Amino acid sequence: MEKSLKICTIGGGTGMPVVNKALVKAGFRNVSSIVTTFDSGGDTGRLRTDERGRILAYSDYWRSLISLWVDGEQKELWEEMLRYRDGRSRNFGNLFFQFMTEKLGDLSDVGDYFAKLMNADMRGTVIPVTLTPSEMCFRTKSGREFCGEHRLDEMRMSADMVEVVWLQDKVRANEKAIKAIKEADYLIICPGSLYGSVIINFLPVGMKEAYQQSNAKKYLITNIMSVANENHGYDQESYLEIMEKYLGVNSLDLIIMADLKCLDRKNLKRALYSYELERSFPISYKNNCRIKTVKADIALIEKGHGRLRHSEKKLSDYLAMLLLK
Repeated sequence: MEKSLKICTIGGGTGMPVVNKALVKAGFRNVSSIVTTFDSGGDTGRLRTDERGRILAYSDYWRSLISLWVDGEQKELWEEMLRYRDGRSRNFGNLFFQFMTEKLGDLSDVGDYFAKLMNADMRGTVIPVTLTPSEMCFRTKSGREFCGEHRLDEMRMSADMVEVVWLQDKVRANEKAIKAIKEADYLIICPGSLYGSVIINFLPVGMKEAYQQSNAKKYLITNIMSVANENHGYDQESYLEIMEKYLGVNSLDLIIMADLKCLDRKNLKRALYSYELERSFPISYKNNCRIKTVKADIALIEKGHGRLRHSEKKLSDYLAMLLLK
């Protein structure tokens, strides 16, 4: 099949940009990236608080947009600029995209405007999952309830695991997101916070139905490591059960996991010890999972910090092989 395949990535945080960059590196030219707009932490949280919660979160949007820009000097310069924080920790990227949204009146139109403004060679488009602000809420196993995606991050090392999530205000999904899902040849659910980056994207009204109606092949890339309050003790079957809880049965065609045995044993042992101090462990592999699962050489150990990440290069080679076979 040609690289003009319609591919739709779904997620947020740091996982989605890596998948997008891998697809761009592999030569795919038609990527629709559906991102969450409910972040409430850091500079994004301050912006939304200042605006009384009446604006969307822009951080995941512009990071995903940059990830679809073909590598080059201009991209590097702009990426550095958009990530810049001043002495008060205000992020230029968030402010810049807030200004463009106010100018155009719709965040969905900002991507095309940005591409023209920068003469950027984009290999896809970024679609906010909704155009209406709301907040993520969740209840933990102890029965406590919280509102705000940042609370999920604050409790990441807590043993009080998330039990259910919802949106404070019911909001409709962006029609462009629904259209992208229904027209896609492949849907790739990116690694990231299980609730803050993945499940949250299916809570706006219309997303669940669009996903169920889509004839696309549906692939999920799991996290490499667990987060104590979200997916502690999980294997790929656990991911499937959560997907079925929020999306219904037959929600996936393939689960992709990182094969850590491909990494240097000594460096891996050192990295895993560091993660254990955070109550974080590798996502387990279950032999008899109901959905086909592949373990692939798609991870790396970062130099210096020793963190386990998905490798852009390895993931690019793997996705090219998988989607074009």
